[in-house]
Amino acid sequence: MQTKTLTRMGLLLAVLIGLASAPPITVGFLGVPIVLQNMGVMLVAMLLPTRPATITIGMLLALAALGLPVLTGGRGGIAIFLGPTAGFMYGWLLTPIAYAAITHYLKPDFWLTKVLGMTFGGVLLTEFLGAAWLAATTSLGFVPALASVLIYIPGDLLKMALSVLVVQQLTAVIPALR
Repeated sequence: MQTKTLTRMGLLLAVLIGLASAPPITVGFLGVPIVLQNMGVMLVAMLLPTRPATITIGMLLALAALGLPVLTGGRGGIAIFLGPTAGFMYGWLLTPIAYAAITHYLKPDFWLTKVLGMTFGGVLLTEFLGAAWLAATTSLGFVPALASVLIYIPGDLLKMALSVLVVQQLTAVIPALR
């Protein structure tokens, strides 16, 4: 990998860890908080090529697995990969791959391409995997789990729109990010 790509990966990993300092908002009985960190995942997926983006998110999850408090609320440790929030984190890992697959044949610099790619490859995929994992690890069935994660979609769509706006502005000012 080029030094430029490695530098961007390190910077975006720092952004992901920094976003973990935003306090989580707990949602009732689910045990799955609303976090700002998934906005960082969206930024990583849009600002890095697929492989480096996946590696960057994987590094965040590896640091968490090692017990470092790099997730929202100062969480870390292998146990979080078995709890109710794990499906969402697995969705984070797949976000760059899904985003790239959806946007591959579309105009890359167009904002609508980013919106479509991140809506389906980021928000909806992550919520679906989160619901599936929630159903598998709790007493909820799949349909109730899917219905219960619908509360997260408006906020995630807002974070996605903000991410697209940030990426559009960054790529306008720094053309090398394209």
